[in-house]
Amino acid sequence: MIGAFVLATFVFAGEAIPFDVSLRPQFTRNQMSRTSSITRAGLAKWAATQQGHRLIDRFRTPEYVITVSEDRDEGSPGRAPQPGMATFLATSDPTKIKYYTLIVNPAVAEEYRMPDTTSLDLGEPHTPDDVMAAAWAGEMLHIDFYANGVPLPHHNRSEFQKRWRQVAFELGFPRMRHDTEEP
Repeated sequence: MIGAFVLATFVFAGEAIPFDVSLRPQFTRNQMSRTSSITRAGLAKWAATQQGHRLIDRFRTPEYVITVSEDRDEGSPGRAPQPGMATFLATSDPTKIKYYTLIVNPAVAEEYRMPDTTSLDLGEPHTPDDVMAAAWAGEMLHIDFYANGVPLPHHNRSEFQKRWRQVAFELGFPRMRHDTEEP
């Protein structure tokens, strides 16, 4: 929090996620008590990447609100539903607030516990926190494309794949793919 003003770009457990000057999330007591440590650790890991810094910095303006929720019924570690047409029509108007949703499921990430791989690095996530970091990275990449007026599908776009490979490498998962088919 800077003075009494916090940009509420990332809303989690009903409150803005404050970031320090190094763009590390500084969770509130409420967020700590009402959310999963896996979700928070994943955000912290993604936020520490160059791509994380770029996107946090980009979206920390009054023009954007990204509501993050945990949903244990979600079938994947993360999802960023495509916004409605009005949001796409407003992408070039900085006076309009654009709302995006990021849904994470720490229970799905918990299922990804890998056996001890200290002697073998597979270039993939090793822990639930790693899986959640990848979910934050992938879904924020989707939100960035939406904010640039690019609707689904975009997995097959060369720019999407280039940026995914960059952030996956930064996270330590150079072999992790993000190319499932979208509706």
